[in-house]
Amino acid sequence: MAAAGAIALLGVLAACSAPAAEQGADGDPQVATLETGAPAPTESVDPLFAEYGEPVRERLDMTDEESLAAWAPRDRCVADHSSPQGPSEEGGGGGSSSATGAATGDPEKAAEAEAICLPLAPLPPWEVDVKNPDAPRFMQQVVDCLRERGVREVEIGDAGQFGRIGIDLGGEGNDSSSVSLGMQHMDACMASASDEVAP
Repeated sequence: MAAAGAIALLGVLAACSAPAAEQGADGDPQVATLETGAPAPTESVDPLFAEYGEPVRERLDMTDEESLAAWAPRDRCVADHSSPQGPSEEGGGGGSSSATGAATGDPEKAAEAEAICLPLAPLPPWEVDVKNPDAPRFMQQVVDCLRERGVREVEIGDAGQFGRIGIDLGGEGNDSSSVSLGMQHMDACMASASDEVAP
């Protein structure tokens, strides 16, 4: 009787087992997959970035041409939004590409355009970016270098509108020799400080 029960159990198990896997044309078993629709986008693209492109990060060693190219989208945006006719269909502004609120005599329009286009400004070099926790140390190295080169009135300045920590030259008395010496040696001291903090 035990043998008959075992055979019956075996028959039930065989009936409950999964069917043999389907085989593809190459003889390999196919794997069932669950197909879903394309995922819904979770982020929307900022209309400014869609029209003008995303900002780039500046570098300390950028050429003048590279710097102008980095600022071009923001400058074009300001011209477009300062123009009395608003943005043109080509994105070049309603009037000439140099039209600004100041040129049209409307400082309120110029300030509004600056605020609208601020997100398009290039990010400052990481070494002087207010968001970089190591930037104050870097800037102190620049100040120390300038002092070693004879600049008497120099200190770390506040971060400007574009998030770049600056160097203040001349002090309260606007010492002209500190300003001229500082300008003369600024690039070399930035490069020297950059070499010191490089990994």
